[in-house]
Order: sequence, then C-alpha cells, then structure tokens
Amino acid sequence: MKRLKWPSWLPIDPYILLLLGTVGLAALLPARGTGAEVASGASTAAIAFLFFLYGARLSTREAMDGVRHWRLHLTVLACTFVLFPLLGLAARGLEPVLLSHDLYTGLLFLTLVPSTVQSSIAFTSMA
Repeated sequence: MKRLKWPSWLPIDPYILLLLGTVGLAALLPARGTGAEVASGASTAAIAFLFFLYGARLSTREAMDGVRHWRLHLTVLACTFVLFPLLGLAARGLEPVLLSHDLYTGLLFLTLVPSTVQSSIAFTSMA
C-alpha cells in the first residue's frame, strides 16, 4: 500500500494542521444532548486506551525498573500536587499589580489542575 507524502513546500506540520482542523470542526459542530454524553464516554475510553497501549508495550523488567525510581516519583508528585498549587496561591500577591483578577484565576486554575494527557504520557515515559 502506498503511503501519502506531505508536500515539502507546506511549512505546517500535518499533525498541527489536523489538530487545528479538529478544533475547528468541534467549534462548528459541537456535540449536544445524547451525542455529548457519547462523545464524553468515547474521549474517556480513548484516554484510557492511550495509557493502556503505552503500558502494554513495556516489558516487565522496564516496569520494575521504573518502580525502583521511587524518589523520582515522589519528586514529580510533590511538584504536581504541592509545589505548583503553592506557587499559584502565592501569585495572589501579584494580582492587583501585575495580574488582573481574571488572569490570576486562570493562572490558579493551571496550577491546580494536575496535568494533561500529553504531559502524563511524557512523565510516564521519563519514569
């Protein structure tokens, strides 16, 4: 089977183009009602499947080697669930001077949300 080749004169990465297309399609045709519930379940299943596939490709030896790095795991957990939220709360002092209330609220949200799927996969691969 022939594989399609991306034109070399196009400066945009195909993944970025597809990602933008997906966001545009979702903006034009948002899921509503039962479709939204199905889409939510499908996205949860897709995320679980991503982590399963990543874990399934590891050998038992690689998994056990990762478990032995408990100090690294504790450091990542402490940064994610202690340090980042404390930095977000500490940024409150910058609110009237450097940050508007809405910007501070967004920054606080970013520091309190543990992570995204992509960074979780990156942390998993590094561990």
